[in-house]
Amino acid sequence: MAASKKAVLGPLVGAVDQGTSSTRFLVFNSKTAELLSHHQVEIKQEFPREGWVEQDPKEILHSVYECIEKTCEKLGQLNIDISNIKAIGVSNQRETTVVWDKITGEPLYNAVGFTFFCFLNERKSLLRQTRKFQLNSELFFFFSFFFF
Repeated sequence: MAASKKAVLGPLVGAVDQGTSSTRFLVFNSKTAELLSHHQVEIKQEFPREGWVEQDPKEILHSVYECIEKTCEKLGQLNIDISNIKAIGVSNQRETTVVWDKITGEPLYNAVGFTFFCFLNERKSLLRQTRKFQLNSELFFFFSFFFF
């Protein structure tokens, strides 16, 4: 029995979307923007105190590996050649911090982030306490948090 031929779809583009609740890997045809395959894995979250989110950094990393592997398996089942993936973009948790041991490469603690609603509550509290800021200042703080 002859081996089946892999489909050539032109350059493909992958995207890793690593967020606080899940990780996804998606592969698109770069010429048509058609989604060819994807895989998503939920990530366990811990909330040790109000507004804080903690996650196991190794679980996050493993979820990225798993999503890429499963998506590539699905592409193979569709006879799509994964060597045509020419670029991969990454979207990650900008507000989350992990500290790694520089010698062992092991995380020293969980990944620590905070929820969006906590940020708004803290900002409103600060504005109420100082009474110096007006709406424009609050908007500046909001946008500076996301864009600077």
